[in-house]
Amino acid sequence: MTDQARLSKSQYVQGAQCVLSLWFSRNRKDLTPPVDAAQQAMFEAGNEVGGWAKKYFLNGVEVTTPFFDSDAGEAATYAFIQSGHEAIFEATAISKEDGSHARIDILRKTAGAEGWDLIEVKGSTSVKDYHLDDMAFQYRVFTGAGFLINQCFMMLIDNQYVRQGDIDVHRLFRFEDITHEVRGKQSEIGRIAASLSNALDSPAEPQIKVGARCFKPFDCHYAHHCWRDIPQYSVYNVYDSKKADEIVDAIGSYEVGSIPTEMLPTGIKGNDVRSYVSDTVYKEPSNIRQFLAGLQYPIYYLDYETIAPTIPAFDATRPFQTVPFQFSLHIEDEPGADLRHYEFLHKEQSDPRLAFIQALISLCGDRGSVVTYNQAFEEGVNKALMRDFPVYAEKIDAINFRMIDLLIPFRKRWLYHPSQHGSASIKKVLPAFSDLSYEGLAIGNGLDASNKYAAFISGTLSDGEVALLWQGLTEYCGLDTLAMKALVDALKAHCR
Repeated sequence: MTDQARLSKSQYVQGAQCVLSLWFSRNRKDLTPPVDAAQQAMFEAGNEVGGWAKKYFLNGVEVTTPFFDSDAGEAATYAFIQSGHEAIFEATAISKEDGSHARIDILRKTAGAEGWDLIEVKGSTSVKDYHLDDMAFQYRVFTGAGFLINQCFMMLIDNQYVRQGDIDVHRLFRFEDITHEVRGKQSEIGRIAASLSNALDSPAEPQIKVGARCFKPFDCHYAHHCWRDIPQYSVYNVYDSKKADEIVDAIGSYEVGSIPTEMLPTGIKGNDVRSYVSDTVYKEPSNIRQFLAGLQYPIYYLDYETIAPTIPAFDATRPFQTVPFQFSLHIEDEPGADLRHYEFLHKEQSDPRLAFIQALISLCGDRGSVVTYNQAFEEGVNKALMRDFPVYAEKIDAINFRMIDLLIPFRKRWLYHPSQHGSASIKKVLPAFSDLSYEGLAIGNGLDASNKYAAFISGTLSDGEVALLWQGLTEYCGLDTLAMKALVDALKAHCR
């Protein structure tokens, strides 16, 4: 068995989604894009969870050989076993059958019995389908290497844990036994692994058509290449993934304009297609007028920025709890009045919630509409604040009661521009109906804002980076609320 023919766990997971992606990773490295900020943040979050998981096993030892050197990893693993260690992090095995190899997060000696347990750590609160495939491949490798594997566990985040003081790893994590499911997948795993090994070494590029598989369970790294000739607004913007695959197969095209009339969807998606094909704005003036009639002055245009760390950063918070650290507020006292702008931005490495609440209540007054874009988000954040700070619950609830969701007229397509390409995201709607845009901002979306603020909280930013962060957050969040005012103006212009 040559080194080239060996299949790793990560390669298996990648190839099980798309064999072409796997082939590119070996044979077209020039197509692999650099790791972006979102991916890097995801890797760092995974490393953080893994670090806490190791603290669960006080006597554990770690294989630290280079990740790509499976032979050295295997040798280190056996050396630890011979030394009597019962919890080995990054334990490595190579199957005697086909040379496939894998590193398991934790190889634990089974208590009171011969053999071992496999434990995979996930920064998730539940087992996903692809987690089962991941573990099933590792089980196949370890048993193929001669290990007696008794049980397979997912080590998951317990979202009921509430931090009080130092992190309690025994309450942060929970274990879920997936042994039965893993064993039941072995025949399937063996068949797929053999097919992928053959494809990996083939000099010929696999002929795979793009489709729903490109985005499930993960967005493919090579979509920029494979989708380069697919229209920005395609059949996949109109139909759900599986249905889109069927339509493309039926009509032999990804073009929205090629969809026969009898295949067009009804309702909102149908309106989207007709607007795109005719290149005309679709509007329902009566519904727009009714929506605008519900706005009461003064209008408060409100937007939050938040973090939701896997490991609770502050006392009295849970894993993945959404914690607000910034809001932007543009106030329009009466029609045509100049906007007044206020901002809250917590610039300390401490729990921002109490100061956030006090500033919010102080600035939002007690009358007038509070306009948000996707009300469920801000309202949900407020409900969590009400739970955790009950003394302020009544005043926060009063703000929720006054909320108006500006997403509604765009989501329901009471106003729609063909350039939206089937999306009601404010990032798509704003440039369609105004001269404003998020292009060119240092922070251009909520995920970037969250990741960069989380880096500040963790203390990994330099002073210069922190200064740029404050500027970027102010510009981004401020544009969110200025955008809402622009969109209300757009609704007024199209209500006749």
